[in-house]
Amino acid sequence: MEAIKVNPQLGWLEALEGARLLERRLDVTANNLANVDTPGFKKDIITFREVLMRKILQGWRTFKEVTPKTDFQQGPLEFTGRPFDLAIGGEGFFKVQTPFGIAYTRAGHFRLDNQRRLVTPEGYPVLADGVPIIVDPGLAKGGVITLDNERFSVTSDGTISIDGTEVARLDVVTFEDLSVLEKYGENLFVAKEGAMEIPVENPQIQQGYLEDSNVNPLEEMINLIEIQRRFEAAQKAIKSQDETVGRLIETYGRI
Repeated sequence: MEAIKVNPQLGWLEALEGARLLERRLDVTANNLANVDTPGFKKDIITFREVLMRKILQGWRTFKEVTPKTDFQQGPLEFTGRPFDLAIGGEGFFKVQTPFGIAYTRAGHFRLDNQRRLVTPEGYPVLADGVPIIVDPGLAKGGVITLDNERFSVTSDGTISIDGTEVARLDVVTFEDLSVLEKYGENLFVAKEGAMEIPVENPQIQQGYLEDSNVNPLEEMINLIEIQRRFEAAQKAIKSQDETVGRLIETYGRI
């Protein structure tokens, strides 16, 4: 009679692999929820596909290859009334100058720094016609700049005017394939080497608005519940496999 071949490692590997995948999903979901109120934030999702790989002992088994992905779907636009808040109503990204090079963002929560440059909350200059935007005090008539007095105005195509004088046009660009963009932090994206920018002719910019995060909190909470239940199932599978191996050792150890 042919002996039964038992490979307990395979069951453990499958259960452990599933638990690690759930851990990755938990990290992504938690980060999405933490940024539900972050302007311009784009949620992350993870996908996986099964590929063949050689088992530890012999033969082949399937392996889940995890791929992180950013969902670039536009978030809702919220009116703020602040003149330096800018939202892109269509496709595209603002270009900003950072110490590590050019970066891209959908978060238009800008301000003026002490050099009267339009900058991000972190102090990175926003680019227009390839250079930082400077609200020249010589052009602006004193007083506070508001959304109504048109001292600083931005049209839908990104043209910036100060006291009715056009001074520059915002650099708004996109890419043929958005997967070339990688999250850097501080709500910024960087492009992979060799990626080519495509200027957006009509970015539909709205002054006095901000694009909200595209995270759906209800959806993410449902994901958390699902992850918890699946993780509990994975734990039970590992425990069951361990008990099965224990019984096999006990039974065949006697023989």
